[in-house]
This record gives sequence, structure tokens and C-alpha cells, in this order.
Amino acid sequence: MAQMIPVECDLSKRPMSEQIVFKYIKEGLSDRWKVFHSFDYLTCDPNYKLWDGEIDFLLFHPEYGILVIEVKGGAISYRNGQWYQEDKVISPVEQAKKNKYAVRKLLQDRLLKAIPLKFAHAVCFPSCGNQQVWPVEAQDIVLTKDSLPHIEAFARQLLEDTPLPDSICGTIHESEIMNVLSPVFEYGTKLEERIDVEKKQFFMLTEQQCALLDAFENYRRLPVCGCAGSGKTIMAIKKAKRLASQDKKVLLLCYNQLLAKILKRTVEDFPQIKAAAFFDLCIELLKIPEDQLAPYRDNPRLYNEVLPQLLKKHIEQTCLYYDAVIVDEGQDFNQEAWSVISMLPEEDGHFYVFYDPDQNIYTSALQLPDFGVPPVILNRNCRNTKNIFNELKPYQSVASSVMESSPVGAQVRTIHGNCRRNLEAELDRLMIFEKVPPQNIVILGAHSLKNTSIGDDQRVGRYRIVSTASPLKKLEVRYFTFMKYKGCESPVVILLDVDDDDLRWKNRRGIYTAMSRAVNELIILYK
Repeated sequence: MAQMIPVECDLSKRPMSEQIVFKYIKEGLSDRWKVFHSFDYLTCDPNYKLWDGEIDFLLFHPEYGILVIEVKGGAISYRNGQWYQEDKVISPVEQAKKNKYAVRKLLQDRLLKAIPLKFAHAVCFPSCGNQQVWPVEAQDIVLTKDSLPHIEAFARQLLEDTPLPDSICGTIHESEIMNVLSPVFEYGTKLEERIDVEKKQFFMLTEQQCALLDAFENYRRLPVCGCAGSGKTIMAIKKAKRLASQDKKVLLLCYNQLLAKILKRTVEDFPQIKAAAFFDLCIELLKIPEDQLAPYRDNPRLYNEVLPQLLKKHIEQTCLYYDAVIVDEGQDFNQEAWSVISMLPEEDGHFYVFYDPDQNIYTSALQLPDFGVPPVILNRNCRNTKNIFNELKPYQSVASSVMESSPVGAQVRTIHGNCRRNLEAELDRLMIFEKVPPQNIVILGAHSLKNTSIGDDQRVGRYRIVSTASPLKKLEVRYFTFMKYKGCESPVVILLDVDDDDLRWKNRRGIYTAMSRAVNELIILYK
């Protein structure tokens, strides 16, 4: 599938003929093609007078060259040396040829050298069928509704048949061409827009993955092991809703509070579902007042021993049970917690645990209840772009793959140096140039905010870095430790103060957990 710029055709502004061609080009070309659609350009004619034009489709392949296509919809005819669109006089071939030379001149002027690429032009009549003979000027360069399904072969053949002048030699890197074309032609490909489009793609991929839920119907108790991004949380939620729709009382559990808030919002229309972080559930059921808890909030024993033991006694005394218990991020719990959670499902009730062993950063060894059956394995990533997945893969112990139709996404950005200064520059790029709203960005670190390069001064340039899940104020950006952010995700993730000498970053499970939170773009700021 070609990389389209912009990524979608504006159905409200572009004619139907271009919408049709857009779809064929996007789906018919391989992913090495970069296709610019419907953008104005400004250049000089041979007399150095400025003139502007519009290119319907500009196709660029780093090996084959550049092809400019002019699209004309409706009935097309050629009479007495003149082209007509309905009854309107047109010059599609001349227009395509003019645009071809304009692009070549633009590249030469910007790069200050001859361009060792083939340049070709074509016209497309999507409402017409193939003709045996076209006018001489259009012979072998016309795309029709019959040949559009074969756009890859057409484009390659046309460029292969186009000679490269003997006087031009050498090579040119793809990035040089893109650096010139992108600022001139690339409107509507900001990260903000890509996030919206890729969100739709990820939704469809996750829906495909969730078809596996049907396999659970024959099992009342089952462990589900999945790599990061395999849709475990979505599947846990869907399973909870499916059981609730059968009038079952469902407990949907996780470890951390941020994920619990997401789960609560997602199931708020299902009163039969209780969504909670495990330790918050303990405190709620035991009705422990905050003034009694406050002195022990930072003591690990409160969570590892005291609360599970107290809840265990409470369950035995009250006979508290659920028809179904579903646990997300199961790798986070220790044996003491499992001994309590395992008591909550009815004897013949449903019990499902979703987990990822590679995200086990709290315990030395994975501790799960014995289900008596091997786990269902989810090994296809349907949340991260291909570039982010490739960054994650070396850290995974479970073999996994990325969905074939997953978006490629932006390259992972790795930046070394002054993290505070680099953070400011990245936030400027994201919010000013890429137009990404701050709620779509999260900064993740290995330590509390005051123990990072941000320190006590939360102002980073024009931005204020805050550790809160509450609604953001203007120019505020959220920061969390990657431990607290487990199970959550964000379109853009910035890893701050990454340091190979820091044990928390050095732990491959930690860096894997942190990186896998990014959906569309990942930025790693190394000390």
C-alpha cells in the first residue's frame, strides 16, 4: 500500500474522479511509493517569472523515479487535434508534461544539481475504457478505468521506458527528494491527522483480533498470554461486557489506578460490571478510612501483605463472590494477591487472566494461578506502528509479529544530549508544527518528576510538565513513571532521561514496557 500525502482524500473538496483514482493508487501501489495528491506549487518559468500550478498526483519511487498524473473525469473526446471534457476544451497531456518539468526544475533548484532520476508524465481518464489507439501525444501514457487496477505495472513500465539523459549520472538519496517535496507539497500530513487515520486502522485490526473471543466460550477459566499491543485490554473489556449482557455479576480487575480509570469509563453503561484497581477494591470493601491508611501509603507491606490478608478474611466472613472475574495486566500481581483474587469467582464461575510476561517489572518471577490448561497465546501486535514494533521486538521473549496492514508510522526518534533542552524542542515540534494536542502526548520516566532532569522547575520553555490524570490546562503536558502508566497508551510517548546505567532503564522489561505505550510516535531522549 502506498504512503499517501495527505493520508486521506478530502471527500468534501475533491472531485469524484480524483477520489476514485486516489483509492486505486493507494491500494494498488507497493509501500515504497510516496504519493502526493492535489497540491499547489510555485516555481519560475524559463524567463524567471513566477507561476503556479496544481498536480493531481505525484508518484515517487526511489528506484523507478517520479511520475506525474493529470486526472480528468467524465466523458473525454479528441477531435481535430483538441481534447474535450464534455464540451470543455482541455489540454491534459500538456498540463501533465508542464507539471513534470516544474517538479524536475524545483528539485534541481533546491538541490543545486542535476537529478539522477527518471521523470515521466501520464493522464488518467477514470470514466473511460481502454482504446485501441490514442492520439500520438498520449500513446502509452493513458490510464483508464480498465487499467487503473494495474497501476503498479503501468507506473513501473512507463518509468522503465523513459530514458535518463546520458549527461546525468550518479545517485540521489530518497531523503533528499523527500526533504524538498515535503515542505512544498506536504499539507495535511501532520502527525495530528495521521493519528486520526491510524486510529481507524488500529480499531479494525483490534476488531479482527477480538474474533478470538469466540474461542473462549468453551472455557470458563483460562489464562491469556499476549505481547504488548495484542489487544489484551480490549478483549478483557469485551469479554466483561459480553458476560454482563448475560446478567452476570462481573469484576474487572487491574493493578494500577490509571488503567482502572480507563476501565471504569469504558464499562460505565454496564452496572453489572465492577471495574477497579485491586488495592482500591480492598480499601473500598474493607471500608478503611483514609486517615488510617495515610501513614502507611508508602510502605510496600501495605499492598504486598496487609490488604490482601485483610480482604481474604473479609471474603471468608461475607461470602463475597462474582459470577465472573477478569484480570488485566495479570503479571503485576504477587502470590499473596492471587490467593485472594482466586477466591472471588463462584465455584463454577468464569475466571480469565490476561498477561504479558515481558512486562513483569514488579516481581522476580511470574506468579499466576494454576488453571490446569495452557494459555491462549496472542502474538500479533495490533496497536503499535510497524516502526515502533520493530523497536520493541528485540526486548520480547514471546515470538510475535505485527499485523500486515498496520501503518508504518514515523521513524522512532532517538536523541542524545541535554534532555531538558531536547524535550522543549520536541514539544515545540509536536505541538506547533505537527499540531498534536497536549492530551495526545505523555512523557514517561523511570523516577518521580522531581528526580528527573525536570526537577523542581516544571517549566520547560513555554510548557508546564505535570504529574496528573486531571484535565490539562493550557500548555500543560503529562508526566508519569512508566510503572504507573502500565496498561495505558498514548498516541505520542516521550521517554525522558533514558540512561543505560540506571537499573530501571537497564531492565529490559522496563524499557520494553515504556516503549510499548506509544501508538503512533515514540521519542527516546537519552542522557
